Amino acid sequence: MTRPEEITPDVLEALAGWRAGRILDVRPAAAFARQHLRGAVSLPLEPCGADPGHFAAAIPSIFLPPRHEPLLVVASVRDVADGLAAHLRARGRTGVDALVQPGPDIPLPAALTASGPSRDRLWSPPEWLSRHADLLPPPALGPALDLACGSGRAAVWLAAAGWRVTALDHQVEALDLGRRLAASASVAVDFAAADLRRPQDVPPGPWALVVSIRFLERPLLARLGGLLMPGGVACLRTFRDPPGYRGHPQPRHRLDRGELMAAFAGADFEVLAHDEGFDADGLPAAGIVARRRGPAGRPGRTT
Repeated sequence: MTRPEEITPDVLEALAGWRAGRILDVRPAAAFARQHLRGAVSLPLEPCGADPGHFAAAIPSIFLPPRHEPLLVVASVRDVADGLAAHLRARGRTGVDALVQPGPDIPLPAALTASGPSRDRLWSPPEWLSRHADLLPPPALGPALDLACGSGRAAVWLAAAGWRVTALDHQVEALDLGRRLAASASVAVDFAAADLRRPQDVPPGPWALVVSIRFLERPLLARLGGLLMPGGVACLRTFRDPPGYRGHPQPRHRLDRGELMAAFAGADFEVLAHDEGFDADGLPAAGIVARRRGPAGRPGRTT
């Protein structure tokens, strides 16, 4: 833990969260607006001591960067900074540092700080989706469907980009977090509980965009062409099964080599992007972006 009076450029440069621009400031909103470290995001914690249960409820992981990314926690009280950092490490995050920011009687160097309300976010949409944003049709083409949406990062990111989004998952707790994330971003997403193994639980559309990240239900994968309108795009990425791999998840939930390409082979689809590699957290994955063609194999209309 760094003493308040020791916050200097050299001290900050030694902290991976500062270098990565991943800074979580849990001080009161007024204190944040008065002065905060450049690049910090404000998620104020009510006074709570260092109660781990309060940390989990007040700052769920949906608001934070992926677990493999570094994070710097900033608080005005030492116990809160240390307690929150320890809580995040216990939940599987590595590279979490804690920092106590002094009150207004100990100003920090102007080059390190900014003032005003928080305008940024720490969470990120799925990298495969954001990387291929230029391959998606325009939101005006029609609505988007997020299958196995989890806590809603993809759905909320799409809604913020102008899409009308329906997001489905069987985990009620995850859907509640998605609604909370949507509210924080001031966007509307239709989150709904669904068992995606049941065909009747999947709305038929037609959809301009179908997104599915880290989910594999092979009968549903085979039906995607019927869910998309001409010009509609499927953007999928999930775990793959390389030779000798023994990690997460179970083999039946991992794609075989070339399985995505085979699923979108034929005249109905144009494959725009495909990859079999590794995600940033080190897990083997495969992804595809494919556009449904129009009648007689013609490219679908996307404008």
